[in-house]
Parts: sequence; C-alpha cells; structure tokens
Amino acid sequence: MNPCISTPFSYRGCDVLTLRQIDRMNDTVKGTAFRVFKRVRGELVEGQDYFVLDAHGDEPILAALHAGDAVYASSQVIVLLTQTAYARMRATANLPRS
Repeated sequence: MNPCISTPFSYRGCDVLTLRQIDRMNDTVKGTAFRVFKRVRGELVEGQDYFVLDAHGDEPILAALHAGDAVYASSQVIVLLTQTAYARMRATANLPRS
C-alpha cells in the first residue's frame, strides 16, 4: 500500500480514502472531511462503508499511512472511507467531485 494524495488504496478488499486525503482533494481546511463524516455517519455502515482504525492497533497500515502523509500526525483514530461513503459526503456537503 502506498497512499498518495488523491489515490484510493485497498483495505479489506475495498478502495478507501483517509479524511486527510479528502481534505486535500477538496482543498479544504483540516477537519472539514471529519465534520462532514460525522453528519453522515448514521447513514453509513461501519465495516462496509467506512473503517475505523485505532492508533494503538493495526500498526503496519498505520505506519504506511503516516509514511505516505495520508493521515494527520495528531490523529488518534483513523477513518478510512469507501467510495460510497465519500459520495454520500459529497452530496451532503456539496463537495466537488474529485
């Protein structure tokens, strides 16, 4: 896995993006994608539409995400969003299609 700024990467068989990748793709300030995610979270299914990684578990993927600058250094919890979740976020927040 080598996540770059706007390229989805594979996690558990799904193409996903991090919140930081989404912020960068949409040229928004830190935390924008997280706030939109919180608004639509109730419409999404964890393990299907998004995945939550704890900073103290799943070290190999976390190390790769940090090395690829795909997550914020201060993040304690990493959220990975599928294309379905990102589409829902775009529709809710009127984010541009990237």
